Amino acid sequence: MICPICKERTLDIHVLAENLKVYKCVSCAGYWIRHEDYWKWHTNSKPEEKQDLAITDINLPVSDCKQAKICPDCGRILIKYKVDNRLDFCLDHCGSCSGVWFDKNEWESLKLNDLNNHVYSFFTKPWQKKLRYEAARDSLKDKYIKKFGRWEYERLKEMREWIYKSECKNEMLAYLIDEDPYKI
Repeated sequence: MICPICKERTLDIHVLAENLKVYKCVSCAGYWIRHEDYWKWHTNSKPEEKQDLAITDINLPVSDCKQAKICPDCGRILIKYKVDNRLDFCLDHCGSCSGVWFDKNEWESLKLNDLNNHVYSFFTKPWQKKLRYEAARDSLKDKYIKKFGRWEYERLKEMREWIYKSECKNEMLAYLIDEDPYKI
């Protein structure tokens, strides 16, 4: 197998975690993990202790190569998938043989963030839909904060929650949008 980054280096067999066989490039430090090797490890591994670090607290430098990559096993083009909105890299997945390419430090970053046991979830429609929803929500939140200011935005959120919990929410909303609610 040839490295999809270096394109001339042969991948060497390496053990990434207990019973997880990967194919590593000694030049770029990337890993190729075959589908069956990951699932064998995943189904036989013991759950590790959760990390006490938040994702935003971890600044592990990741070498996310932006170039298109070719699957070292079957020769198809690998497809990039966003992992998490709080992490700044994508994983490369083969839609044919289901292998995954990890650029330098991507596996380590997933492990630090307790995401290494969810690798194949990243490639599903529900996972990607959730990421798009979260990104859109964060974008709108930023726009609201910019428009209203943080203090006013927080008050508006509290008021909105209070109104929407009320049995009279429609009347309350009508009262708020009416220019003069006391005018007959």
